[in-house]
Parts: sequence; C-alpha cells; structure tokens
Amino acid sequence: MNLIKVNEIKPYSKNINCVFIVLDKGPPTKKKEGTIYQVLVADSTASINMTVWDALGEQIQPGDILRLKGGYSNIYIELLNLYVGKTGIIEKIGEFTFPFVEAPNLSSTLWNVHQDPNNPKNMVATPKPSPHKQPPMQQPTPPMTHQMKQPPMQQMKQLPLQQPQQQQ
Repeated sequence: MNLIKVNEIKPYSKNINCVFIVLDKGPPTKKKEGTIYQVLVADSTASINMTVWDALGEQIQPGDILRLKGGYSNIYIELLNLYVGKTGIIEKIGEFTFPFVEAPNLSSTLWNVHQDPNNPKNMVATPKPSPHKQPPMQQPTPPMTHQMKQPPMQQMKQLPLQQPQQQQ
C-alpha cells in the first residue's frame, strides 16, 4: 500500500491511502439516505474535512489515529472533501499521539469546477483566486507540529472550590 500525505490530496483523486489523526467531529446531520458526520483530520503536512456515514461516523472520535485505504476526494459546494466511499476502509490504529498541523486546511480553498477540455467526460478543479488582497511576501515560517497527548476533556483542569473564610 502506497501512503500519501494529506497535502498531496488533489480534487477527484481515487484510491487514496493515508494515515491521520481526527482533530474535530461535527454534529450528525440526518438525511433520508442515512446520517452524515463531518470530521477534520490532519497529518504533519495539512488538514482536510472528511465525510463519513452512519455507524462509521458514530465510532470515530477526536484523537483517533486512522488509516484510510481506498478513499477518494471530491469537490462539494466548492470545497475539497475526503471520503471513505463504499469500497474504502478505515482502520483505527492508535490514539492521541500523532504529529499534525492544522494549517493549511485543504478544505478552506474554494475551487472552480469545469469540464476537462481534453476529456469532456471528466471534471477538473482549479483553485479560485482569493478575493482578499495578498500581503507582501514574507519569509515562510515552518509550520508548528502539535501532538494530541490526552483526550481533549482530560486536558481541562478543574479548579478546587475555595471555602469562604469564616470571620472571627
């Protein structure tokens, strides 16, 4: 199996094999076909939104380290999205300790979708130009690598309640 990094995922890619950590999981959305879950996944190069359905979506939790075999990417509402698909497989291979970056998020770029001029049966996507004025070029800073070492709820500390002092 040939693994790729998240930043190598391009629109309309097929047979995607990669390993990533789940950073966030959105609330379920009920459709007549089933229940959809949106999860943000990342590795050491980038992050991307992934769509999963039904029981698989219920099982995936933030902090899970997953291996995707045979996934695909598509443009949905002008945004790049990763899918497991009917023939794809997701395996949980660990929890909480995995180097990742949150930026760039490949699902935050808007895409133009049009027919491939060389093959009208295929669609191609190109990034839309940003409507925002670009800042002057600066020396790129290396992305910070984060590690999720504990479940998010365990990272929060509870402060002990202080008893009011009695007056004497």
